[in-house]
Amino acid sequence: MKSMSNYNDLVNVEELGNKKTEFNEERGDVCFYCKDCKKIVEVERPNPTGYVFVCKECGGKNIAIGTKEGIKDAYRIK
Repeated sequence: MKSMSNYNDLVNVEELGNKKTEFNEERGDVCFYCKDCKKIVEVERPNPTGYVFVCKECGGKNIAIGTKEGIKDAYRIK
């Protein structure tokens, strides 16, 4: 089993207090997974400095963020 995204793979590394970005580009682009829709989706970010994301499809806020590879592994997406 592959390891899940590491914490440094997240999009908002600087907002989380980490000024040094160690993003591994081989893991894929950052994406968002809606746990309500059960698929990778586009999101809106109502507060540009906040950490709340809203699914553009269902309006839900139950969003996971990670690299594409990490999300696929975590949620068993083919």
